[in-house]
Parts: sequence; structure tokens; C-alpha cells
Amino acid sequence: MASEDLTPARAALEDAATYVERHKVFQLFESLLQDVLVARPSDPLSHLITSLKREPVPKVVIAGPPGAQARSVCELLASKKGMVHVIASDVVRELARLNFKPAVEAKALIDSGKEVPDAVMLEMLKEKLTSGDCRSTGWVLEGYPSTATQARAMCTAGLLPTRFIHLALSDAEVTRRLTGRRVDPVENKVYHLQDAPPPNGEVANRLVQRGEDMPPHVAERLAAYRQHMSGVLPCFSKVLAELNGDEAGGVDAILERALPLVSPYMPSRAPRGAARVCLLGGPGSNAEALGAALALRYGAKLVSAVELLHSAALSGDKKAKAAMEHPNNPLEAGRPLLGPLILERIAKEDVRTSGFVLVGFPATPGHAKELEKAKVWLRDVVHLKLSDDDALAAVTQTRYDPYDGEVYHLESKPPRDYDTAERLVQHPNHKPAVVKKLLSEYNKELPKLLKVYSGMLRTEDARRSERELVERLAPCFLSL
Repeated sequence: MASEDLTPARAALEDAATYVERHKVFQLFESLLQDVLVARPSDPLSHLITSLKREPVPKVVIAGPPGAQARSVCELLASKKGMVHVIASDVVRELARLNFKPAVEAKALIDSGKEVPDAVMLEMLKEKLTSGDCRSTGWVLEGYPSTATQARAMCTAGLLPTRFIHLALSDAEVTRRLTGRRVDPVENKVYHLQDAPPPNGEVANRLVQRGEDMPPHVAERLAAYRQHMSGVLPCFSKVLAELNGDEAGGVDAILERALPLVSPYMPSRAPRGAARVCLLGGPGSNAEALGAALALRYGAKLVSAVELLHSAALSGDKKAKAAMEHPNNPLEAGRPLLGPLILERIAKEDVRTSGFVLVGFPATPGHAKELEKAKVWLRDVVHLKLSDDDALAAVTQTRYDPYDGEVYHLESKPPRDYDTAERLVQHPNHKPAVVKKLLSEYNKELPKLLKVYSGMLRTEDARRSERELVERLAPCFLSL
């Protein structure tokens, strides 16, 4: 990236640092060293060469107290990421059918009412997790480890997850979820007195509560879980992520929080350069305001396409001035000007040092190619997702007070009094017909951009509050 105040030596140094970070060179060496120390092969060089030929895959453990719906989260995550969902208790019978000797012996123990020794269980899991689809696509493990002894043995055996997700639930919520469950013995269906009540009185009258869902048993199970997890979680502190198991959106909301955490690499001690964040958001996504809030919160510089175009117009650039006078979409009119303006701003010393939040650019695959040609890479691309209906509602119901410039929204932020409501006006660009046209233009290019940036893409619900999004996007700016 050229700049008047960037010496050749510094340019070479920055290019090298960018290369190392972009291609995860530090993480690669961390992974190889970890692999060889765990495996301790007689021929380390051959072992490393073999390891380099294998694509790294995500390895995830998900745990949670009774009632946390860990299984549902595992199933959805495995399906979404194309990984193998491994249930520890099912591995015994699965491998026994394949005549894996330890599994055959373990099945005999289970059938006779005895417990499977930890060492045997670990041997079976190692066989499962290091072969077949688990080795080629990655795995999501449920039900193991459940004790500190199992956790330490798992680490010693080299079965190291790249992420351990713990679904946190309060004791009160666990108790509510479990003690409220009822079973219909006729149809063998499970209901919940508050969350999923029976459809009618006839079904309600025949429901029964299982012994394991009685308050004393729930308290006993929960106490045992807390005791065991207090020894398990510290073993995975480097890769541990705590998620709220009581998200308002249920399992789907938990999955949304979990997806960005899944990676074939462990969290690394690699040095991290300045933020390189791009927000992709259409009408109603509030991308501009969010970009400014992120830059302020995390000390980065806002690089706004519309602000740069406006500044160029004020500086006397006739083409920029003509674009800004476009009645509906100045960015569309000024599209040919944006690349040079963006690149010039990103090359400045303050942006290189502090990092940037890029908004309004790239808007097309052509823009993306301009960035690539100029060796500007983006570490995090955030898609602020919003349906067309929500976008229309967000924009067309916005009103301005010509008296003091205050912005209102007829639903989410209505005017305080009748007099204010009477003088509110709607911006011409917020008319439904104009917004629909802008949405059409945005939606035409969006799929192509998402494809270009699929490897670094993060999707966020643009309906969330600005404050919540600023907190959720912290990993784009901080080494967490």
C-alpha cells in the first residue's frame, strides 16, 4: 500500500507482518509444535510432513448442566459446519459393531450393568475422533469429559479441542426447566408446564413427572455437575468460551453465538495487528452509526465512503460534488471515485497505526478487487443482516424534527408530544419507492460480496441495538 510517509523499509516490514497474520503462519507453527510434542514420533520430520498435508479441522466440545439443551446445540452446529456429532455414550456400540476390541469389551461391561473404565472410554474416543470423517471434517463432542480425571487424560492423549463451549445456566433456571417437565405415557411425548404445555385437559390429566425431574433429584444432579465441571473447565481455559444457555432466542440464538467461535485453530498467542474491519449493511442496517460507535469504542479510525465523498465535494472535486447532489444514492453515483478515496485514506499513518472500520465500501466485487490489487486485506467482514421488510420499516418510519434536527422512529422512538409529532417530516430518500429501489441495488451485489469474503465473514442481526452489537464485535478488535 503506497503512502508518501511510508519508507521502503517500513513498507516491507508491514507487508511481512501482514503476510504472517493473513496466512496464520504463527498459528501453523504453534499447531505443529503442539502436535509433535503430544505424538512424540520417532521420526519428527516425517510426522510433521504428514501433518502439513492434512487440512486443519475444527474440534469442539460442548458441555452444559442438565436442561441446557447441549445436544440440540451440538446437532445444529455439526449440521451447519459439516462436522461429525459424536455422542460419547454412543461410541461404544458404534465401534463394537465394527469389532473394535476395546469397544466389544466395553459393551459387555455395559450389558452386565458395570461401568466402562476411563482408560477404555478414552481409547475408544481416540479411535473415533482421529479417524474417518472426524479426521477429515472435524467433530463436535458431547458427553465427555465429565470429570477432571477424564479432562486431564483427554489432554494428555492429545485429543485437544480447538474450542470448548460451556453453556452457562443458573441453578434456578436449571431447576425450572427440569422440574417443569412432564411425560405423556400414552404418546410418549415430553411437555413442559410453562414452556410447552399440553394441548388440552385430557392430555394434561394423564401427564406424569419422572423421578429424575423431581426437585430432590434435580438438586442432586446439579450439585454433581457443578462439582465435576469445576475441575473440567480449568483444563481447557485456553480454548474455553462461556455462552449464556438462556438466550432469548433459544437454541437458534445460542448457535448464532457459537458459530463465530468454531475454528480449526486454537486461540493463539500470535501478535495481532491493528483492526481491519468492514461492515456490509444495506438500507436500515445503521452501518454508518455502528461503524462510528465501534471506532470510538475500540480506538480505530472510521473510514466512511459517504464521508470521504462528501469531503471531496467540499474540497472542490466536481465529480464528487455531482455525486453528492444525486437525489437518492450518492454512493452509487460516485462509485468510480470511491476506490481512490478509500485507498488514500487507508494508507494514512493514523489508519495504519490504529486500524480501521470500513463502511460503504466495497459495494461490488469490482471494489473488492480494487482492495486486493492495492494489497489491502480485511481481517473481519461483518454482514449486518436485515430482511427487506425490516429494512423498509426501519427507514420508511424514520422522521426528522426540522426544529432541532432530532431523529425519531414512529415505532421504536415515537415523538414525546403532540406538537413534536405534528412538525415531523420524512426525508425524500425514505419514501417506500426509493427505499425499495436502494434495496434492489444492494441485494443484487450482496451475494457476490458474501462469496468473495466467505472466509472471513461474520453475520450479525442488524435489528440488535447498537450497544449490543458493539459488545458482540469486540473479538474483531481485541485478542480475547
